[in-house]
Amino acid sequence: MPAYKREIDTRDLPSEFDTNTVNTIKRIEKNTNVVGIMHFHQNNVQLCTVPESMTNILINKLPSLTSIFQHSIGEITASLNEINPVVDRIMEDDSVEGVIMTNKEGIPILTNVNLMAATNHGLGMKRLGEMTKISTKEIDIFDDVLVLRLITKKIEIIVAPNKEFNIIVMQHARDKQKINKSNKQTKIDTKKLIKQ
Repeated sequence: MPAYKREIDTRDLPSEFDTNTVNTIKRIEKNTNVVGIMHFHQNNVQLCTVPESMTNILINKLPSLTSIFQHSIGEITASLNEINPVVDRIMEDDSVEGVIMTNKEGIPILTNVNLMAATNHGLGMKRLGEMTKISTKEIDIFDDVLVLRLITKKIEIIVAPNKEFNIIVMQHARDKQKINKSNKQTKIDTKKLIKQ
């Protein structure tokens, strides 16, 4: 253990820590990249192995940072809880292949497709959306993009931009659905003819 690290004294460990927690902390502490561990309970330090030079700064700054972080997580969770029913309703449609919700940077927050595809779609649609918004403003400065709809050979992508997030819905292209329905109709008609 490097000289600047404090040794963990088992007597200093909070009583609520079970054996597994204590063993995990000791394992983490052995890592040479770890400077130290701090455990807060109701903004009071219960355990600290951080070097003394850093302790006072961290004790003063971490509780306020933690409360800001918790508040932010609470806001994100509340907005996700409002959006979840909408996403569930969208997913009920048989033609929908996937729904991706991204933050304003295009990073997926909520998705039912694999993360790599969600990230690619999120970043790609963010760039395309920005270009579309700029083009729309050049045509009419008072206009704005509400929904962006893109149809490819394989799928149809609908993007609903928002200040805080984007919702991307991917579904089967409607032309294919119409072709499939007309093919089914033709097959049914052919069967009727054969029976007659």
